[in-house]
Amino acid sequence: MSISRRCLAVALMISLSAIGGSASATSKSRSGNHEEAATGYEVIKLHGKMTHFKSSRSAGKAVGVGDQVLITEKLFRNGRKYGFSATMCTQVGGPVNPTPANPSTQLCTGVYSLRDGEVTWENTLASTRQGTPPPWKTAITGGTGAYANARGYILVDGTKHNYMVYLVR
Repeated sequence: MSISRRCLAVALMISLSAIGGSASATSKSRSGNHEEAATGYEVIKLHGKMTHFKSSRSAGKAVGVGDQVLITEKLFRNGRKYGFSATMCTQVGGPVNPTPANPSTQLCTGVYSLRDGEVTWENTLASTRQGTPPPWKTAITGGTGAYANARGYILVDGTKHNYMVYLVR
């Protein structure tokens, strides 16, 4: 898998949003728009469908530090449009031809623009030519509107383009 496809898979996993199941013990929040897990996190299940992909890498050029991937997606919740996402990943380290033993490092940032405000996030990710990494957590760094002062994490399943947003506000 080329780095562009690998970055796409990674970025899609990060920015996609329409997740399946939640924690077994959930209850509706005051607004009825989200679920709250027994752990005290508000849980938003999302699924993403890519609308745009752009790589800064020129065809035939070796991949390296500074290469970027930009992705936008429509976000869905329970099959209905719920917002959109924007993701940018930059290779910040590692070899031109990464392997499982010697991966490259991607720094990814993004935003979920949802009905009631925005949720921002950031992470680093080890990336290889072996395809999409297993599900991982990414840090929520803040938000606006109903998500002002948000913290928590997002469980990303890039293979299925599903994201489970765990919020504390």
